[in-house]
Amino acid sequence: MKIFLISSKEFSNKLPTIKFNLQKEKHEVSLPTFDIGKTNEKNIKQIYMKKDLQKIEACQGILVCNFKKKIEKYIGPTTLVYMGVAFYLNKKIYLLYDLPDTSNLEEIKSFSPTCLLGDIKKIKKDEYK
Repeated sequence: MKIFLISSKEFSNKLPTIKFNLQKEKHEVSLPTFDIGKTNEKNIKQIYMKKDLQKIEACQGILVCNFKKKIEKYIGPTTLVYMGVAFYLNKKIYLLYDLPDTSNLEEIKSFSPTCLLGDIKKIKKDEYK
């Protein structure tokens, strides 16, 4: 399965390990764009988002790595946008942990994510071909 990983930028250092473990399970994995090198572009966030939305379009599912930030199982605003796009594109949506207890819980639930409860082996590589 082609999977795009998503998390808050603060947790970008944790994503390579998750990518490695998913690759051991024979998944193709792409990481979010957190750095494009030196640039004079003023709209860096916009550039990141466009690159990431292309990655979502090319994948079969997304894995939201919702680590604890200020709250348990944090899902930030950009991640919520990415989840909405994945939902619109009929991509499978996984949460690494359970649903967060936040004010946007109903929106998150509306995307029908599968909660892995920390077990990435629950993602089946042949689930989508």
